[in-house]
Amino acid sequence: MRAVPFRKTLAGAGGLLLQVMRSALFRPSCRLCGCDLVCSEERVICRDCRKKIGPAAENQCQVCGKFIPDGMAACGSCLLDPPPFERHRSYAAYEGTLREAIILYKFGEIEPLKYMLADLYRETVARELPGAYDAVVPVPSDRSRHRGFQPLPAAGKVLARRLGIPFRPGLLVKKKSTPPQVGLTQAQRRTNLDGAFALGPGAKAAGLRVLLIDDVTTTGTTIRKCAAILKKGGVRVTALTLGQARL
Repeated sequence: MRAVPFRKTLAGAGGLLLQVMRSALFRPSCRLCGCDLVCSEERVICRDCRKKIGPAAENQCQVCGKFIPDGMAACGSCLLDPPPFERHRSYAAYEGTLREAIILYKFGEIEPLKYMLADLYRETVARELPGAYDAVVPVPSDRSRHRGFQPLPAAGKVLARRLGIPFRPGLLVKKKSTPPQVGLTQAQRRTNLDGAFALGPGAKAAGLRVLLIDDVTTTGTTIRKCAAILKKGGVRVTALTLGQARL
């Protein structure tokens, strides 16, 4: 056996040491808590932070999904003024680690999080909204707010693929730019989106059963407005969101 020259051995050891140092210096960390990502399945968020995101355990209105006291089946709003969708569910309350993950994805434009969020959507469908659907349709947004990366369509496309149904963002469009709903009063929210949405040009919608998705719902105004347009076009709408704000 030929002996390996000392110089080559030293070079090899130096290269290995450099790799170890690079790994230590540039090891990816959780974007929420800062801990190192050391497990193969961890992407962007560590396993411990992911475990903190769990489905809602509180009683919810069987129609709109709003959190209501135990023993009630439906909220007063749905009894007095039934919404244009058949049902709506959120994965959980918009708070804690779920809220942080949604903000990181939406405003930090961390695209790999779309896979985790699509899983949360899919879990909610399996647990709360079982049934047959013909398409996933995202709530349209002002494109000027997210140039290039479109967070809701990106996650919706993954969800549709995992459900095995078409993704149809063109079924519903936004006709005009509007101020963000965040920060508006309830009265302003109700009128801010008047006339903002329409069926897409040439959209064949009659008879479809769609999952209308959004990231967060507060008063429910946005999904109601969108669902009303789809319903007028002959669509049966089931609404699906990730976070439900507590009112």
